[in-house]
Amino acid sequence: MPAYNAENTISRSINSVLMQTHSNWKIVIMDDLSTDRTVEVVRNLKKGYGLDDDRLKLIVNTEKKWEIGNVIEGLKHAEEEDIICRLDGDDWLCDTDVLTILNHRYESLGVKAAWTAHRWGFSHQNISGPLPRDANPYEHPWVSSHLKTFKKSLLSDVKDENYRNVDGEYFKRIGDQVFYLPALYKASGNWHFEPIVAYHYTIDMSPQTFQTDDAKFQKEEAEYLRSRGFVQ
Repeated sequence: MPAYNAENTISRSINSVLMQTHSNWKIVIMDDLSTDRTVEVVRNLKKGYGLDDDRLKLIVNTEKKWEIGNVIEGLKHAEEEDIICRLDGDDWLCDTDVLTILNHRYESLGVKAAWTAHRWGFSHQNISGPLPRDANPYEHPWVSSHLKTFKKSLLSDVKDENYRNVDGEYFKRIGDQVFYLPALYKASGNWHFEPIVAYHYTIDMSPQTFQTDDAKFQKEEAEYLRSRGFVQ
């Protein structure tokens, strides 16, 4: 869970995990130099619930890592066969059974990656759906958005170049695709889409949101990533 200035939302994010019917989980929170009370809120909540580092681990960065660096660092705290579940500090799981359901799918279907439907804000907007077994995830339209989960082992031997842009720097705005496209590529069709709405993605749904310079930059990054494909 990467977090930056999430003091008003991160309690809901954490509580959405605490309320899950599946209890075998660990939260790793990466605070990326927040300037508000994010760290204090997490520490107070951790103390209030009596959670130790084996349940909720808070890492406070001393330098800015952005999303890519935070995820890379967070993965170091997981075992090879752990199922990684990406949750941002301003989003939350909106189905209390989702981890139970996904864990069952991993065990019963033997898949290596699985994702769910979601909602953008409190709208009906959802861009996730099934991905054909024989599809190249880099070439197929993006249908594997929130909630993204995968076996950590999928990324164990993925080259660092896969996370870097044309200038050799880590991508800035498309962290979801930067990690999940290589994971899906390595999964080689061994994936599953669960059609339940399980993730609340906090976003301003006004048309202006998708016309900003930031949105255009994100689109350009995604186009480059997909055109380059997987770096062997």
